[in-house]
Amino acid sequence: MQDIRIAMVQMQSIVGNAERNIDVIGRFVAEAASNDVDIVCFPELGINGYNAGDTRSPEPEPIPGASTDRLRDIAEGAGITFLAGLLERDESGIVYNTQIVFGPGGIEGVYRKTHVPTTEIGTWCHSGDLPVFNHSKVRFGIEICYDSHFPEVSTALASKGAEIIFLPHASGGETPEEKYARWLRYVPARAYDNGVFVAICNQVGDNGAGRTFTGVSFVCDPRGEVIARTEHGDRDEMIVVDLSAASLAEARQEPETFFRHFRRPEIYKSWGL
Repeated sequence: MQDIRIAMVQMQSIVGNAERNIDVIGRFVAEAASNDVDIVCFPELGINGYNAGDTRSPEPEPIPGASTDRLRDIAEGAGITFLAGLLERDESGIVYNTQIVFGPGGIEGVYRKTHVPTTEIGTWCHSGDLPVFNHSKVRFGIEICYDSHFPEVSTALASKGAEIIFLPHASGGETPEEKYARWLRYVPARAYDNGVFVAICNQVGDNGAGRTFTGVSFVCDPRGEVIARTEHGDRDEMIVVDLSAASLAEARQEPETFFRHFRRPEIYKSWGL
């Protein structure tokens, strides 16, 4: 890893209005580029809007397609990498909740949600792939919302070389204070136990389809400390954070607290894990 500047965006995403949502993404990407940001992460399904339980709206889109073509042009023009969420229909007709990695060279990869809770079953399918992505300054992984409740996912990504794990969310149902308190019960542990940076962002506001999201976005260092967070739970907001390669190396040089060094996968396998 090299020193890197990331940005986490919480944004309102209107269901079925990809054109409007892409305009918002484009404005934040331009702002990030003007601040020398290397990677920007947007929330789960920020392109189409989150509407689990409704298979008609928003309409799933292919990759490549109209939305990804526009976003590819934005990435190429800005010259930076960003992660944006799309409701994807693949060539076989299967629908996935997908986070796309856009870069200066176009689409650089995708991550499809691997853990689908009860409320989302029947709206999209789960995937079985856990890719790690290469940026010129860092290796990173992605977990979408519910995925972050499963410690094995973060450990697998870290074991594959991820140094940052991005957690894009579309999570409502609480006040910002309640959500932040709940996320503090486990998100910092994903960073601390694996010796990685973890960065989480969320949708915010009324999505036009009966759901309201309460923001809350923050970044944890490899010791599990929150080093930056958004100030508001009711509006679009971007935080820009500098991540130090030295802090990652320091967190990993102490053998007793670089816990992955002492993992014993052979016995976990015997336990059926």
